[in-house]
Amino acid sequence: MIIADKATLTGTTRDARGSGWESLRLLVRSDGMGFSMTETRVLPGAVLRLQYKHHIEACYCIGGAGEVVELGSGAVHTIHAGVLYAPNAHEQHEVRVPEDGTALHLICVFSPALEGNEVHGVDGSYPPPK
Repeated sequence: MIIADKATLTGTTRDARGSGWESLRLLVRSDGMGFSMTETRVLPGAVLRLQYKHHIEACYCIGGAGEVVELGSGAVHTIHAGVLYAPNAHEQHEVRVPEDGTALHLICVFSPALEGNEVHGVDGSYPPPK
């Protein structure tokens, strides 16, 4: 059984941050589940251009509001509590939160699992799994 307590993970190598986002890695590769799970916040004013070239992801919003833009088609999707988004085929996308909004609070699942300390590269992806 794996028990992950946010209070004990905060401030460790599993507490990753970058420009406009913070992500607590609740499950990581070393946990042996084959996927990872994060609690992620996209901060007000953030525009994150992402393309997970080596992973697939699904994100479920539990708070806040923002939008996801499919950069290939230009389609814009409103994200708020109760909405899940999952880019297909490693699509390049942007996650946006209005400057005057509240942080987009997401629970995200990645496959293959993240190591736990990754940050986005300049291309918006995480490095390939080791």
